[in-house]
Amino acid sequence: MTQSPKNISALMCELSVALAELSEKMSNLSVTLENSYLESNAPEPAALMEAARETIEKARGS
Repeated sequence: MTQSPKNISALMCELSVALAELSEKMSNLSVTLENSYLESNAPEPAALMEAARETIEKARGS
């Protein structure tokens, strides 16, 4: 079953938009993780792990 070029083009546009949105969300999560780490006073490995856990939990909730 072949798809018409218009259908494929529309799907590619949708995919492009979805990937751009995902990229923006990942970037925001990265910034949040870095900020959480920088604001903490815990030792480096513990602070990074805790910030990562908190960020992942927040992302799962949204």
